[in-house]
Amino acid sequence: MQFVSLVLTLAIALMTGPGLFVVTGSREAAAATPAKVDISSDITDPQNLLGGDASHVNDEIAAVKEQTGVTVRLLYLANFTGTNDPDKWAAETLQSTNPPANTVLLAVASNDGRLVVAVSHNSDNWIKSKDHVAALSQAALGPIQKGDNPDWPGSACSMMDEIKTLHQQEASKRPKIIIGVCVGVGVIVLIAVAVALVIRRRKSSLGAHSVKSGSNRRHGKEKNNGMAAGGSGKSGKENAKGPKHRKKH
Repeated sequence: MQFVSLVLTLAIALMTGPGLFVVTGSREAAAATPAKVDISSDITDPQNLLGGDASHVNDEIAAVKEQTGVTVRLLYLANFTGTNDPDKWAAETLQSTNPPANTVLLAVASNDGRLVVAVSHNSDNWIKSKDHVAALSQAALGPIQKGDNPDWPGSACSMMDEIKTLHQQEASKRPKIIIGVCVGVGVIVLIAVAVALVIRRRKSSLGAHSVKSGSNRRHGKEKNNGMAAGGSGKSGKENAKGPKHRKKH
């Protein structure tokens, strides 16, 4: 039976002609990720999509690094074949290079019209938050969707402009945070001083009350002692004179 099945398979292959006999691979092979790509350079563009604007884009990368501290990597591929999750593939590709902190990768599949923005795991929160990554992706996507011809240089520059905007927003928050902290500390200090003054006044009031009470007690004691002394003197005088005797007639 196996021999008959093999003969039938070969007969069908010969009847359908060369090139149409397809051998399907396993599911694991179909889901294999694309080959590793070298993204050690700032720009990887084997298709020369940036053309004569490559120098300008490279200058923008340097400007972003100087102004924001963000390292930008641009990767242009024909497509994202071999993976069902381009976002995961781009993130893993970026991490495999041991990127410096705050590194942003823009991976573009020109034939598919798709792009992915990945941010290194060791980045600051202001650049790697989901909302900001989505904003970077939207900024890069805009110039590609406008017009009949995708503006690849404009896409890269638009994303980098968004990085500058996000950085400016983050920088503007810092003075407000510092002012808020200073105000909070000032309020705490004022409260502490007020509490200390209240405690001090209470202690002073209690001390004055104690002194006054002690003085009153001493004054009362002295008065009582004086009265006792006066009484004994009078009695002494009377005793000294002795009792008067009536004269005898």
